[in-house]
Amino acid sequence: MTGHSSAFFCLLGLAGFLALAGPAPAQAQETGTQPDAAATAPTMAEVEQAWQRGDYVTVRTGLQHLAETTGTALAQYRYGRVLAEGRGGPRDLAGAVDWLTRAAGQNHVEAMTLLAQIYLSNISQAQDIPTGLARDPAKASDLLARAAALGHAEAQYRLGILYGSGDGVDADNTAAFNWLLAAAQQDYVEAQYELSRFYSRGIGTEQNNTEALRWLETAAQNNHIRAQFFLAAAYESGRGVEKNSGLALDWYRRAAENGLPIAMRNLGTLYLQGEAVKQNTEEGLRWLKAAAKAGDSGAMGNLGLAYAVGMGVAQDDARAAEWYNRASEYGLGRAKVALGRMHEAGRGVEQDMDRAIALYQQALETADAGQAAIRLAQLAAEGVLDGRIAPHRAIPWAIYAAGQGDAQSEAWLAKQAEAGMRDAQSGLAALYLDREERAEEGARLLERAARAGDPQAQARLGELHMTGTHVPLDYVAAHKWFNIAATLGAARAVELRETAGALMTPEQVAEAQAAARHWFEQEQPQPPKTEQTVTTVQE
Repeated sequence: MTGHSSAFFCLLGLAGFLALAGPAPAQAQETGTQPDAAATAPTMAEVEQAWQRGDYVTVRTGLQHLAETTGTALAQYRYGRVLAEGRGGPRDLAGAVDWLTRAAGQNHVEAMTLLAQIYLSNISQAQDIPTGLARDPAKASDLLARAAALGHAEAQYRLGILYGSGDGVDADNTAAFNWLLAAAQQDYVEAQYELSRFYSRGIGTEQNNTEALRWLETAAQNNHIRAQFFLAAAYESGRGVEKNSGLALDWYRRAAENGLPIAMRNLGTLYLQGEAVKQNTEEGLRWLKAAAKAGDSGAMGNLGLAYAVGMGVAQDDARAAEWYNRASEYGLGRAKVALGRMHEAGRGVEQDMDRAIALYQQALETADAGQAAIRLAQLAAEGVLDGRIAPHRAIPWAIYAAGQGDAQSEAWLAKQAEAGMRDAQSGLAALYLDREERAEEGARLLERAARAGDPQAQARLGELHMTGTHVPLDYVAAHKWFNIAATLGAARAVELRETAGALMTPEQVAEAQAAARHWFEQEQPQPPKTEQTVTTVQE
């Protein structure tokens, strides 16, 4: 038996309606009650035929008759489900809840589970739903617990998810794991996939990569799309399993053919690269374009890269720029950076430095911010940003780039520090303090930034003095700088000041406080004085 779909409402299967077929209840046959209703209502055979031809109006009418006249839990559940789906008439969640509640009262596990899903949805936000049907995770968890105890796999899975998230119940990873295991052992595929995650991360159980892989493979074999993708990725990288390019390709293909865009992207990229598998340009482009058509920005970016460098295709700057532009419009940061590079050089697009800079700045708001920061820092070092962007705005980019080993950015940062820019001083100090051979120089830069009024530099300098790291051990100096930093808004300096004060004599504390007052009165940098001109506007 395979796992159920995770979709909230799925179509009723024909088999479900066939299960309703059979002779009329004895009571109805013997008593002949409600002859008019029986005469006008569709028979079960007609309901089945109506379902086959898509006549849900007849289906709905017939199920209503069965639910009202037979009182069986199955009929009530099926009618409630049709109402919830809005088949054969308006969606009627209030009516669905009523009929599902009746079926649940007869311990119908599927009715309990569907009713729980309704209570877990945000139904109270829908305009056509009565206000009394508010989201109620506690009621949902009670229903799921009843169905789970009766062995219903989907209920066990959903109850496990609630215990994992603490929604409607107290969070309990052990209980979550146990219910997921119970559902997984009944071949509920969503539970198998989730159980793999629990084993791999040690959630509610001991971490066990072997079991994690086993359940991931089981879910993948049961056609769980994301399980297929992650299994492929594991075989491609050799993470947690022996590296196997052939198996990676097979599982990527399964997930791709099941419609997962990221699997299409990876499959197409593997074929274009031709490293792990035999190169096949036609197949590579087919899958990458399919992923791009599905809105996968990564596939668009990979197509841009392929044409930019001639990876499996003829090198073509215009096509590369076209694909990078499409990926950029979808918000892919690395595509913005690549397109910016093309605008810098005029490759495949008009040369336009301002456009390039704008793209890099847009990329700063994406997951690929690091690439953009490095390029902007390099442009600042080259003087390209002069007159376009104020130097102080480029300091954070240069700090990041220097931290990534970009010597050009570090040299520019040192130049700004020497010119007295305190953000450059404190940023460069932090880099130097992590390098033993330049740590003392870093401490001197940190002191310059502290004296220039940088509260974070002041707090860090106080820490160095309190431990005697690269500067003399001096509790008085430490307390002084903590006091100043705390006054200027460095929150962590407050606690550090208290710690330092506990190690000092009252006389030392008084000395440190006097030094702090002196700094505020005599040393604190002041805004430059400028002449104020008042202009009178006459009407």
